[in-house]
Order: sequence, then C-alpha cells, then structure tokens
Amino acid sequence: MWIVVALVSAATLALVHLTDKRLLDHHLPNIDTLYAWVAIGLAVYIAGALAIFGVPSDTALPYILAALASGLALGIGYALLFVALKVDEASRAVAISQIYPIFVALLAVPFLGERLSPFQWASIVFVVLGTMVISLPAVPHKLGELKPARGVPAAVASGLFLAVGFFTAKVALSESSFVTVFIYQQTGTLLAFLPFCRPKVCMQLFGAMKQPSTVGLLLVGEGMLPLVVVAGALLATSLGTVSLVTAFLATTPLFVFVLATALSHARWHFMEEALSPQTLAMKFAAIAMIVAGVSSLGLF
Repeated sequence: MWIVVALVSAATLALVHLTDKRLLDHHLPNIDTLYAWVAIGLAVYIAGALAIFGVPSDTALPYILAALASGLALGIGYALLFVALKVDEASRAVAISQIYPIFVALLAVPFLGERLSPFQWASIVFVVLGTMVISLPAVPHKLGELKPARGVPAAVASGLFLAVGFFTAKVALSESSFVTVFIYQQTGTLLAFLPFCRPKVCMQLFGAMKQPSTVGLLLVGEGMLPLVVVAGALLATSLGTVSLVTAFLATTPLFVFVLATALSHARWHFMEEALSPQTLAMKFAAIAMIVAGVSSLGLF
C-alpha cells in the first residue's frame, strides 16, 4: 500500500515542480511572489485542518518540536529548490535535489544507530556520480568546459534540508498521529515562507493574478497538488520505513524528465528543456543512476 502512495506522491510532485518552473519563467515577476503564494496556501491548509480536527493535544512537546522542525526544514529545502528551478532546467534541478535519501541514510547512522552495508556505500557513490554528471549544463567537448550549471549549489542545499525534514518527520510520527504531525509540520513550513508575505510582494502577486492562466496554475500547481504530495508522503512514511519511503519518493526526477521532455516539444511548448539527443541521453543516464542508487540504498 505505502509503495503505491509513495509513487503517486512522487508523480504528483513532478507536476508541482513543472508548474513552478512555468510560473517562475512566464507568469510571476519574481521568486518572492511564489513564496508568498505558498505561504497563503499553507495558511489555508492549516486553517482547514484546525477547523476539521481541532488543535492537537495528544503529543508531547519534543515531538511537536520535531514536527515543527520538519516543516521548517522542508520549507527551506523547497525554497532553495525554487531558486534552482529559476536559474536551471527543471529536470536537472529536481534530479539533484532528490539526492536527499543519501543524507537521510547518513543522518540515521549517528542518530538512530543504523549501519550502512558495503552495498549501500556503493549506492551512495553511484548517486554522487550521477549527480556530478547531471550537474553539467551540456555534453562537454573539452575538459575546460566541465562546469556545473548555475542551479547546482541551491539544488544540493535543497536536498540536504529535505533530508532533515523527512528525518525529523519520522521522529515525530513515532509518537504522534498523522493529523497532528501534518498540522505542526505545515505550521513549520509556513514559518519558512511567511517572511515573504510583505505588502509589496503581495501586490505584485495579485497583479500577476489578473491573468486567468496564472490563477489556474497557482490554484492547481501550488494549491491543490501540494496537498496530495504532503499527505501522501506523510501517509507513506507512517506506513513504511523512512529509508524505503524516501527511496520511492526519490523517483520524482524520472517523472520530471519524462514529462518535461514531452512538454518541451513544439506542439506543447509548455517547458523549455534542451532536446538534443546527446543532452537527453546524458540526462537519462544520470537520472537513472540517481534513482537506482537511492532506491537500492533503501531496498538493501
């Protein structure tokens, strides 16, 4: 059951990332306006959950703090991913950020006393190699052209914060209900984006929303779909082990690659990914390495 939930969450997250890329490139004046919209959406989620379930009172303070920390880390992670999406292709930025299962595994060693087998260490190396390959903006013709794309630092930092977010969510879920963790986690994420809800930024956002297409993308891509992603990820994490769940969630880059490539063709022109055979082959090989590495990290 949790495998299906995790895969649906991963595919839905791919749609969210592609929508974010489209919004940042063609519909919103700056990245701060997207942050402000995310904060508004989170406030609606939290208000709705509180109206339905009430204020949670079944959890000790340490686990409440863990859920809040999880949300804050996830918020910072996704904020950094938006930066990477703004300056880089969606397939590359998302693939690099989705290396977070490596960081989850490394956190589990000192804090949970888990051990990594030689095969798992080899998987980590495999993922690192895949990340290095996809960080290149194009197929290099000379050694001097081996320079990473501009969004790589933000994408790597995003992966680190996402790992902390998923790790602390598992800690919170060990002694808290799904609903309790959801409410406090979303509150923590709201804290990460709330500083961007300045009057000037909100005015810019509302100005951009005069276009019906912008409103549609905001409501669906950063309104309804993220709720499916968050609820799915939390539900899968509560049903399965964190290392296995994150491995399946990390299949998002494959969904992004396939959808972004299809939507970049002239017939659709929704995305603007490079479509040369060499670039596509390099991306596919690197993404396959990353997905295979993080999956084997959790499965073995």
